[in-house]
Amino acid sequence: MERSNQELESFRQQWLEEVSARARRPSQPPKPSAPNRSSAEPSRKRPPRHQAADREEEPEYREGSSPSGPSDYEALTAQTQSLAIAPADDDAFVLGAQKAPSSALEHFEEAAAKEAQGKLGDSLNLYRKAYKLDSRVDQAYRKKHFPPAAQAPGINPSNAPVTVPNTAHHSPGGPILSTPELLASFAHFPVPVADPIIEGAPPPPCPISTTPSEILGEILKQLALLDPASFARLALVCKRFAFLVAHEQPVWRRLCQGSEFGFGSMHYSFACDVEGRREYTFQPRYNPFPLGSTALQIPKPLSTWAQVFQTFPRIRFTGIYISTVNYTRPGAYSSFHNTSWDAPIHIVTYYRYLRFYPDGSLISLLTTTEPADVVRHISKENLETLKAPPSSYRHHQHQHSGAGPTAAPSANPIPTVAASALKGALKGRWHLSHPSPVKPADAPDSTEPPTPPASRHKNNTNSDSKHDPRDLFIETEGIDPKYTFTMHLSLRSTTTSYRGSTTNTSKNTKLIWKGFWSYNRLTDDWGEFTLRNDKAFVFRRVRGWGLN
Repeated sequence: MERSNQELESFRQQWLEEVSARARRPSQPPKPSAPNRSSAEPSRKRPPRHQAADREEEPEYREGSSPSGPSDYEALTAQTQSLAIAPADDDAFVLGAQKAPSSALEHFEEAAAKEAQGKLGDSLNLYRKAYKLDSRVDQAYRKKHFPPAAQAPGINPSNAPVTVPNTAHHSPGGPILSTPELLASFAHFPVPVADPIIEGAPPPPCPISTTPSEILGEILKQLALLDPASFARLALVCKRFAFLVAHEQPVWRRLCQGSEFGFGSMHYSFACDVEGRREYTFQPRYNPFPLGSTALQIPKPLSTWAQVFQTFPRIRFTGIYISTVNYTRPGAYSSFHNTSWDAPIHIVTYYRYLRFYPDGSLISLLTTTEPADVVRHISKENLETLKAPPSSYRHHQHQHSGAGPTAAPSANPIPTVAASALKGALKGRWHLSHPSPVKPADAPDSTEPPTPPASRHKNNTNSDSKHDPRDLFIETEGIDPKYTFTMHLSLRSTTTSYRGSTTNTSKNTKLIWKGFWSYNRLTDDWGEFTLRNDKAFVFRRVRGWGLN
């Protein structure tokens, strides 16, 4: 920049010397033209008409005469003093000094320009001045330079990802289609055949491309009953499978009615005791969608069985719910430090695990062991093995360490880290809140445990709050046999933020706290845990449990 200023100053000096020399030079008569030149020669060298017009607009300077009017010597000197180099890449010159920013928006715009030029120090100072004048200047800048595009209600931007619901799709030369309309347009697409491996060779056989629709629907139903997530991921294969996954309602209805992953395995009253022993009753267990019933209707405001399976309150059995808690505490000997900057601070991390079973039982674990070391080993079988007498446990490990067919089912023994953590696991039972506020007459009247008092937790200020079908009640063993623990949770959906808008991505994958109590069965007393540091549970899928 200093070199550019030096060059500009030398240019100004040369310009002033040349103008002064022309002003002091005496006038000379014009030279006569050559008489032997033809008349056609001047016409050849005459400039074009548009160049001549441009020259007529410019002031005419003659030798021996000084510029007159607004272009006199003083005005010319003032103009040369105000010359400055433009901030563009080319070294063009602009007239006039730049106006200093006055408002917060002008400071912000100037700061953005300085940042684009790489002048981060100047940009930071301008940003500070802008925010001192207006704390919301960034919103004004965004509104001025990036105004939101006018959109029709219910239609997202055309560049939004496919995960955003109601996304509009536009085909060249065609109308704008919503996601359901786009999937419906795939109805007549066939299953594509794979490309040939070698150019010129016939394509490899693809039997599923010629499978009838009835058989293909049965194949999809069996896949969905094995793993619903694999069935949903089948929509990524081709357009034909995307249509079938979205519109094959018999498959989704069977998922909802079944006891594999649907509502046939949901419990609305305790079906077993804390130890997992089943409680038998003469009344049938309540099921909002009984298997084999043809008179069922989709609950409003839902419109498809796929929406029922995805949004209706449902516990997931294909993984585990994990709550990660972090808190800080002063370190040892911190009371002996006179200053606070050298006092040790410890960051403590612990985890809560909840694994649910379709029979109404569960496993609860509180430990500092990380999920990668313990999640794969949380099961009823491992708990029974670890809580068995030491002699039988050693015999169990000896059987697994041997070769042969008996060692194949348990080729992976429990690691020491996981075994030490699972020793603190607690057995329990669970049930969801009844879907309707009024319990039906055919619902079982099992013996319910004592009701805990009103919770002081921020998410549940009153035990007599409004009925919520997403509520989940859990009862587990206590540390001491005379205690039992009672948890009150609620199912929620994990959300994500995209360009300022919140979009639901997956349902029933979050458990928020509403209350946590301990009950003394000998004295009939309740004690409530404050849950000051506890966080919500988040569902994590576990592939090692027989799922892909």
